[in-house]
Amino acid sequence: MATQPSSDERLVMYQVVAARHASLDQMVWQVPGIALTAQAFLMTIGLGPGSGQLARLGSGLLSVVVAFMSVELLMRHRLSAIADAVWLERFEREQGWEVLHRPLNDRCAQLGVPMPRVARPRAYSVWIAGLSAFGLVGAGIASNALVG
Repeated sequence: MATQPSSDERLVMYQVVAARHASLDQMVWQVPGIALTAQAFLMTIGLGPGSGQLARLGSGLLSVVVAFMSVELLMRHRLSAIADAVWLERFEREQGWEVLHRPLNDRCAQLGVPMPRVARPRAYSVWIAGLSAFGLVGAGIASNALVG
């Protein structure tokens, strides 16, 4: 029969999940930065005037692959971060603490901080769209290499 953790053990659990949440949040935003670096390299090859047909085809296809992998990894990290944030929010409520782990829009609304329109969409959604656009451009480069 399982016993309930003590308050000290629960506090350690909270600290572990909070640390993991912070780490995941960092990883969420490392993915787009690294992906953009890779995409810039691939676009230089794919759109460069001296690139051959095979180089354009390869860089275009790799661009599609990098975009897909980046979006998938960004979404997985984000989902893990959300799961931890929900767990942390519930824990804070159960303890009667101030709830610190809430989405930015909710925190701004609670504090009366106005959010500019450009900041309202979820940042990860904007990044997913941007990374997907790179994949589409890569697909166009690969298609053009096949035709031309």
